[in-house]
Amino acid sequence: MINSRIKIFFLIVFAFSGAREIYAQHAHIYGTVKDSTGQPLQLVFIGIEGLPGLPTFTDSLGKYKFEVPIDKDVEVIFSHTGFVSHGVKLNLKNGENKEVDVSLRSLNSIDTVTITGSTHSAQEAIELNPEVIKFIPTPSGDFNAILMSQPGVFSRTELGSEYSVRGGSYDENLVYVNGIEVYRPLLIREGEQEGLSFVNPEMVSSVTFSAGGFEAKYGDKLSSVLDVTYRKPKKFEASASASLLGGSLHVEDASKNDRFTWILGLRYKSNQYLFKGLDVEGDYKPSFYDGQLFMTYALSEHWDINVLGNFSSNQFNFIPVSETASFGTVSQAYQLQVYFQGQELDEFLSGTGAVSFIYNKNIYRNDVKHKFNMNFTTSVYSDAESQNYDIIGQYLISELNSNVGSSSLGQAAYGVGVGAYVNHARDNIGDNVYSFQHSGSYEYNSNSKIIWGVTYQHERILSQTSQWNLNDSAGYSLPYSPYILQLQNVAKAYDTLESNRFMGFVENISHWRTLDTSSITLTVGIRANYWDVNEEMVVSPRATLAFKPNWKKHDILFRLSSGLYYQPPFYKEMLQANGSLLTSTKDQESIHFVAGMDWNFKAWNAPFKWITEAYYKDLVSVEPYEINNVSVNYFPGQTAKGYIQGLDMKINGDFVKGLESWFSVSVMQANYQVNNAYYYNYYNSYGQQIVPGITANTTVADSIRHGVGVLPMPTDERVTVGVFFQDYLPRFPNLKVNLNILFGTGLPFGPPANNIYGDTLRTPFYKRVDLGVSYLVLGKRGQTKTGLRRFKSLWIGLEVFNLLQVNNVISYNWIQDVNGREYAIPNYLTAREVNVKVMVEL
Repeated sequence: MINSRIKIFFLIVFAFSGAREIYAQHAHIYGTVKDSTGQPLQLVFIGIEGLPGLPTFTDSLGKYKFEVPIDKDVEVIFSHTGFVSHGVKLNLKNGENKEVDVSLRSLNSIDTVTITGSTHSAQEAIELNPEVIKFIPTPSGDFNAILMSQPGVFSRTELGSEYSVRGGSYDENLVYVNGIEVYRPLLIREGEQEGLSFVNPEMVSSVTFSAGGFEAKYGDKLSSVLDVTYRKPKKFEASASASLLGGSLHVEDASKNDRFTWILGLRYKSNQYLFKGLDVEGDYKPSFYDGQLFMTYALSEHWDINVLGNFSSNQFNFIPVSETASFGTVSQAYQLQVYFQGQELDEFLSGTGAVSFIYNKNIYRNDVKHKFNMNFTTSVYSDAESQNYDIIGQYLISELNSNVGSSSLGQAAYGVGVGAYVNHARDNIGDNVYSFQHSGSYEYNSNSKIIWGVTYQHERILSQTSQWNLNDSAGYSLPYSPYILQLQNVAKAYDTLESNRFMGFVENISHWRTLDTSSITLTVGIRANYWDVNEEMVVSPRATLAFKPNWKKHDILFRLSSGLYYQPPFYKEMLQANGSLLTSTKDQESIHFVAGMDWNFKAWNAPFKWITEAYYKDLVSVEPYEINNVSVNYFPGQTAKGYIQGLDMKINGDFVKGLESWFSVSVMQANYQVNNAYYYNYYNSYGQQIVPGITANTTVADSIRHGVGVLPMPTDERVTVGVFFQDYLPRFPNLKVNLNILFGTGLPFGPPANNIYGDTLRTPFYKRVDLGVSYLVLGKRGQTKTGLRRFKSLWIGLEVFNLLQVNNVISYNWIQDVNGREYAIPNYLTAREVNVKVMVEL
């Protein structure tokens, strides 16, 4: 909770930021920027020649408003990548407002590039280029592929969309599409089960991503925000793609008067082709598809209505046959052979619908235009998931011959363990989230804006859990008992949870210039959240200060951010090992401190951007958890405290003329200590340690209690590197090469003993290289054939996944023999595979 002193501090800052402009003197220009065809241009840069102050950009309708110095000859520059810059010379008096409409002429060249984020952002967020996504070679083909090589982000599965940001769990990331919060399925436990993420890259207009220290207008999570905006079409366009992994289709259009626009996206995905390279052989039948529709209609001059709809179906059917895996060291290598019976049938259905009424009006005070906006949105999210499997595995563990020179080197020498196991599940969950939210913004003076929002959310969750495992080794069921057959990991429960959440925020953004025309931007906000289940009310103040000095030779902006962040529990944070929900689970809490720098510069006559951010997250109270494959398993009822600290760096730009590439590196440490956690070691009368469950019938003579000290968090990946590089071959100008490189150090793991203090081992380094080669058959670089001029572009591509054939580990299966020895059997990700892809744009 926030004490009264902090609240008073933020009220004073609000008052200061609103009152400081009373005696300022202003002159403004406003208008619309269009291209040569009359279409409005979004994100046109507007600045003053020779004055590197804070610029302005046109909105989605090409409109802008910009403050200029009074009684001074200035030249206002309008520029946009791919267009010829235009300058307008002015000399305005105090209080003068002049309309300036501009038309920019296209460069008509393929060798133009938008260096995403090349302009400065006063917030802790970077802008990503959605056009790049279609060329990133990745097996998932997912929108989130663009995130995996960003600083501070890592993921260990190329088949799903989960990602961790700066040491946070997979459930700590906010995703918005047109202001609507997006939810993920709850029962998915393996990357193979997950299909398409919500975001359709063919429909995206803009993307911003914040890895921490984000604004109060964004919701209540501990790690990151991905804010996606779907575009409003201006004319008919269409695109389609097809590959060995699936296909997509998108169509968009607008009415003649632009009052009605619509954009439709359909996708289908099947990873069956990739699964043939996994260690577990069998009959895989995955089927993932979705459809999305975004429509806008101008009801009047000031009122618009937006409609967003989505339906998604992810089905995973699997009949395993056998598995062969090798593990261990060179001197002591083992092989696991498993023969299966049974099958798995999973289904994940979800739908989202949202309707927004948007009001925009310009209010004039003393002949100065002030923008006023209101948004009223109603949304519904519905999800139905089922997970059903009965898998019987009969296994043999053999030690391999490691004698160099032997004719049977690498072959099974003798068996060291034999046994069987049965895994059973009948899990079902259905959840509905109904939300009503109001938000608005008002520019109460030329350089200051206040935004606000309130949300009411009703949730209803029904879950039925039935899971158990039976492990047998050398004739003994584990855990061993001479009297009864015992099952492991038994979870049987039926839960119904209905709840209400109330959320609200207010935020103020102010800009001003110092005497030397340096720019300062102060963003201050406060957010509140109440959940009627745990009856906890939390208040989150957040602030960002951006300073852009007036340096003629260096275009640099500095940022400082801090804030208090809470994450109320949803479903998984309350789910106990027995399948029931612990509704008294409290909100998680952390404090962010972020210091960053953006530097725009030129090298080799090309634009580049260098981003550096140092951060420290004070984990005041968080819930400990484990990660198995892509499933996050929490320990409700327990709390931990700790810290996450690190440094993120990224450089992106035109390394090759006309193509954007980037390089990122992150260094991080994530530790926490579980409160009131301890464990016992038991010894018999001979001083021998007793293994619980194996020799439980042995008399206990002594026990020693151990406290749990500082532990690495499950996402403690110390170093990560991401590279995305594009290039055209010099002698083949229509042939483009895309290279995606990911590297990460090992993650903590340990035996599944339903505790976290045993995670003292580290997985091998993650190393992955994916290569894509695309040939432009039709388009600006190609020769457009007669009768095919309707094609904007036609690409044919070849992708090679896991080019270096690295055995990356996603998780481990643990097998125990009767003597208590445990073997960690690695589950490897996909091997090297080749994919063929065709992309068409109309």
